[in-house]
Amino acid sequence: MIFLSALDDPLDKVKAFEVGGVDYVSKPFQMPEILARVETHLKISRLNRTLVQKNARLEQEIERRQQIEDQLHEALDNLKQTQAQVIAREKLASLGSLTSGIAHELRNPLNFVTNYAEGSMEMLEEALQDLLLPANALSLESVDEVRTLLVDVKENANLIHAHSKRAERVINTMLKQARSGDYEVQSVNFNMVLMDAVNLAYYSKRAQDKDFNIIIEADYDDAINQVEVIESSLSRAMVNIIDNALYAMDLKKGNTPDFKPKLTLRSRSLGDTVEVRVRDNGIGIHLDVEDKIFTEFFTTKPPGQGTGLGLSTAASIIVGQHSGRITYTTEPNTFTEFIITLPRTHAKRDRREK
Repeated sequence: MIFLSALDDPLDKVKAFEVGGVDYVSKPFQMPEILARVETHLKISRLNRTLVQKNARLEQEIERRQQIEDQLHEALDNLKQTQAQVIAREKLASLGSLTSGIAHELRNPLNFVTNYAEGSMEMLEEALQDLLLPANALSLESVDEVRTLLVDVKENANLIHAHSKRAERVINTMLKQARSGDYEVQSVNFNMVLMDAVNLAYYSKRAQDKDFNIIIEADYDDAINQVEVIESSLSRAMVNIIDNALYAMDLKKGNTPDFKPKLTLRSRSLGDTVEVRVRDNGIGIHLDVEDKIFTEFFTTKPPGQGTGLGLSTAASIIVGQHSGRITYTTEPNTFTEFIITLPRTHAKRDRREK
């Protein structure tokens, strides 16, 4: 609304603006001025309408993008849940495979225990028969025979004890593997953890293929002794790395009839750190995938044979949980060697003591 008035008092102008006027023109009127003012206000009105429309569209776009962002967050949450489920299933599958290997490894000591126990029972029965004879009927020969039987029973008992301890160690190793939420830092016999990991991975592979055989060359540095680690996690990492080596050698064996698989493990004490080298003479790692092998869910295995979590989990445990380092060297179709370096003292325990 534009006021055209003969009144030019400032109060009259104020009243005009108070009732909704946008301009005020007093006499004498100049038509060009009035037209210019009208045109200006029309432009302002058009610009205001355009601004309102654009604001409305902007609000719609903001709402649309907010919906997209909400959907993206939901998709990411679903992806994380799916990844967690895949990791859990992979761990269960891995534990199932390890269980088969454990059953295979337990069979030998349990067979020894059974056989020695049965033999001991027979010898004790024989000795008991001699001892039930009247004292005057016992000959020196019978006494010597009883003495020999008791010595044999004692030897059998020692062997039963040794193989029982071996079975106990195997079971304890398996239990440590199954403890997914156990992150307690412990001082452990480092070389023993490596040996148990080799046995777990190897017997697991043997449970899947009874014809799978390899040469294992181990050189463990006794100077390492105790190292502070999260034992269940480190064991899982080493099993994953060794399992990867066994797979590479098995693949090469399938294509090379005269091939002799060889796994080499070496541990070294390096002062405040320890080093482990795991080397296989399998298919190696090709150049085009070298920068991806520690990537979660990346795998070169056929569908159904791997989820791509083995090496990524191992790297996460070594680097993330133990402040260590994992690298490798490789030559396609010749070898792969993983080099793991760990501090002797775990950072978590250092912080707690401070």
